[in-house]
Amino acid sequence: MRFFERFVAKSFRIITTAFSAAALLVGAGAMPAMSAGKPNILFVIMDDVGIDQMKLFGYGGRGIGPLAPPNTPTLDKIAQSGVLFRNTWATPECSPSRVSFFTGRYPLRHNVLAAILPPDLAISQQSPYETTTPNILREAGYTSALFGKAHFTNSPSYPQNPSTDPYQGTDVTRLGWDYFKGWYDGGPSDIDTTAGGAATEGVTYTCGYVPTTKIDPANGADYGACYRANGDCTYMSTGDRYKSPGLSCLAAGGILQPKASCGALPGNLDFTKQNGYYVGALAENPGPGADAIVKAPADPASRGYRTTLEADFAIDWINKQPKDKPWMVTLAFSAAHTPYQPAAPGLVSNKSTKLGNTCAGNATDDRALMRQMVEGIDKELQRVLVKTRIAKRNKYGVFVYDAKVANTVIVVVADNGSFADNVRLPFDPAHSKGFVYQTGVWVPLIVAGPMVKAPNRTVRAMVNIVDLFQLFGEVAGINVRDEVPANHGLDSQPLLPYLVNPRQDASPIRTTNFTQYGTNTRSTSHVDGACVVQSIKTCTTLFPTKDLCEIGSGGIWYGKGTDADIPEPYKSGNGLTTCCQVNQYLNSVDQELAALLPDSSYGVRNQLYKLIRQTATNIDLDNPELTADGANCISVTTDEFYKIDQKPGNPTLDHPTGVKANNMLPPGTGPGEGSSQLSGAVKANYDALVTSLTDTLNSQKACPGDANLDALVNSADLDNQAEWRTITDNTSTWWDLNRDGLTNDLDRDALVSLSTSSNCTLAQGQYR
Repeated sequence: MRFFERFVAKSFRIITTAFSAAALLVGAGAMPAMSAGKPNILFVIMDDVGIDQMKLFGYGGRGIGPLAPPNTPTLDKIAQSGVLFRNTWATPECSPSRVSFFTGRYPLRHNVLAAILPPDLAISQQSPYETTTPNILREAGYTSALFGKAHFTNSPSYPQNPSTDPYQGTDVTRLGWDYFKGWYDGGPSDIDTTAGGAATEGVTYTCGYVPTTKIDPANGADYGACYRANGDCTYMSTGDRYKSPGLSCLAAGGILQPKASCGALPGNLDFTKQNGYYVGALAENPGPGADAIVKAPADPASRGYRTTLEADFAIDWINKQPKDKPWMVTLAFSAAHTPYQPAAPGLVSNKSTKLGNTCAGNATDDRALMRQMVEGIDKELQRVLVKTRIAKRNKYGVFVYDAKVANTVIVVVADNGSFADNVRLPFDPAHSKGFVYQTGVWVPLIVAGPMVKAPNRTVRAMVNIVDLFQLFGEVAGINVRDEVPANHGLDSQPLLPYLVNPRQDASPIRTTNFTQYGTNTRSTSHVDGACVVQSIKTCTTLFPTKDLCEIGSGGIWYGKGTDADIPEPYKSGNGLTTCCQVNQYLNSVDQELAALLPDSSYGVRNQLYKLIRQTATNIDLDNPELTADGANCISVTTDEFYKIDQKPGNPTLDHPTGVKANNMLPPGTGPGEGSSQLSGAVKANYDALVTSLTDTLNSQKACPGDANLDALVNSADLDNQAEWRTITDNTSTWWDLNRDGLTNDLDRDALVSLSTSSNCTLAQGQYR
């Protein structure tokens, strides 16, 4: 431990020297938004943008035109001034990764196991008793803000009764940030195919706006009146500067009345509807203790292309910060989460990526739209850097970024892999986001800053997104292990050595890597609906509504209100509420069974091999009859074992099925049974990974009732429970022990009983 502490201290002296030199190079007053002392931190999160999208990392496929990989000149330039980490793991879904970024803890410790959805209770949302990055940085004098997507918790706008949002929309500032402006939802709303009411009866505008006649000769329009909610109007035509009047109008916050001139506000236009990336419900947490502010969709603040708005929020806030106070900004772009929708005019760098794609959900269109959305991120990130003077454009308009003269550390990462149809070959669309296979968890990571030695290099050593927690602390001059309570297990390992020592890659710090997916705790009163996503033939209960299943993800909904021809009493009741039931039904009508997301899955790897352990509940083919009580469904845990690498262009991925299947174990191999199937060095690697997985899982000790994370169940929990019952009006809290969505005297009595039990000490071997 002493060696590690000496190394960190030496590394920080190197950083301090580099920052001082950078400050001298910049000159007084040249960069008014930059702190002259401790570096600022710009943390950029891309949503659902796996490494498969990144030409910069050697992937992206070989398509041309709209199917070519996205152009990312800004990310390319940042990488040239920094370090590209090409072996980074996240979790398979957004919410657990976002909590892990800022706590340095695997999901098995913070209990956010999957994307948070309306019925998920407080127990599966980020706890206010976690120590977060903004909490720690505040001690070092930092001000922190988050812009864009949060999704650590539920949303107050979700129609769940009783409410499962314990924070009442103030989650971001309660969790440590000083300011938030963005979106509570996990992703943009469904696309409004009426285009704000502009569509006439029988007409559907799949991308949410009136296209040109070149795209839709029958129902498109090359001119029209662009109205705002207050009645203001601008005439737009392709004959002017508007290549797509419908899209240009939407990006400007309006609705195009096709083939019309400006006049009185037409009664058919509806400004109350949300519309994908262009109309949302903008939220703001002005500061700790302040009430949340949510703008209605008709409010001008809630209208415009979401990626551009998110960049605007960051620029405005950064430029208002005092020069002598460091800041950390998390710019969490919503793109490129579903729904896939054309980027705003001017954000697409390649003319062959047409602005007029349909949004009908086929693979070709999805990949073309994905390209637009990633290029939009790249272009708006460049604008942020230039407008805040972290970078500049020279007299020829060329983007210039030099990390040595910018007192800002830039970190760019994604929260999980790409999803389904937008996955780029040779990655695996059927085992992408939502799975612990490589396509679901392998993400891009770029770090640039004045401390980087020998920039424009690649690190091949394994790193994990939890390691960013320690990096943020190191940048601020803080040892995070001194700040986090000793009974909070930390999984974060050092990243700084890879930045300051070009030879560190030859001595990897991580010898194994870990990821997981699970099922969040939901209210016992909630009835799920099962959805089969057609593009990947996979069943999931993640979607709480029919619209999110069918319109948002191109699925078949089997829950309440299903259009499927399922038998009674399911048809007129709650439908099929589990994926096992869906497969029981499909089996009864001789249709192909759907693949299932596992109930829980874990991935652990070393440099060459990867172990996956999954538990899934599915149909018992010996007793396949459809049942309402969960009978005839069996839960099975299996191991899979793969040899993998990261070859640019053609990596060896983990494929459990199909023509590329390369599982080294027979299907159905139970936990630990692989030793008898393997031999030599392969067997030794399998056994070592089984041990690593077992040790990791055993390192977290369950402590029911200890919701304030102090490793005790005592009067403090009773006091905290009473406090949160008042805040939430007795609905969902971390002390809802019977998981019914209410926190009441039944839970208090259960907590009193638990408080007489022994305390929960740190589990043996838990990484610190």
